[in-house]
Order: sequence, then C-alpha cells, then structure tokens
Amino acid sequence: MSVITYHFWSPTCQPCKVIKPAIEDLKEEFPQVQWKSVNIQDDPDDYMNILGVSVVPTIVVVATNHDGEIVYQEKHSGTTMATYYRILRSGIKNSS
Repeated sequence: MSVITYHFWSPTCQPCKVIKPAIEDLKEEFPQVQWKSVNIQDDPDDYMNILGVSVVPTIVVVATNHDGEIVYQEKHSGTTMATYYRILRSGIKNSS
C-alpha cells in the first residue's frame, strides 16, 4: 500500500512558479507520500502520456493496495491548493 504523487510542471510556467512553495509545504505535510517531480520539457518516462496530463501545473495522486493494484487515482490542474490537499488525503485514506 502506497501513495505516489506526480507533480507536473514546467520551468516556463508562471502558475507553476507561484504554487511551488505550496507544493514544498505539501511534501513536508505528507511525508508518507512518495513524490515524483516531472518537468514536462524533460519527461523520458512519458508520464504525461501515461497519466493523461495535458496542462501544468498538475498533480496526479495514485494509491495502491497491498497487492499493488491501483485503488485510487485522481488528478487536479491549476492553482487551487485546497483541491490538491483533498486528493492527497483521499489517496492516503484509500491506500489504507
């Protein structure tokens, strides 16, 4: 059981720069979550395509159960931090 959060961003994205401090706060507040930072200009693992991300900033939360099966997946784009908190909490709850 685990929660992985993919944080999609771009160095040329102004909203990404605006929420960067809040994303760092989320990382501190949710230390049980594994974070993967994905610069969309350098995405060799093709996470954007795999997770269906087309805009930045976007966070995708993926929770798995004991068997490694995905039990929760949700994404949010934009600068509304309350939604990022909500999907992180839901991912943690669903992975238990």
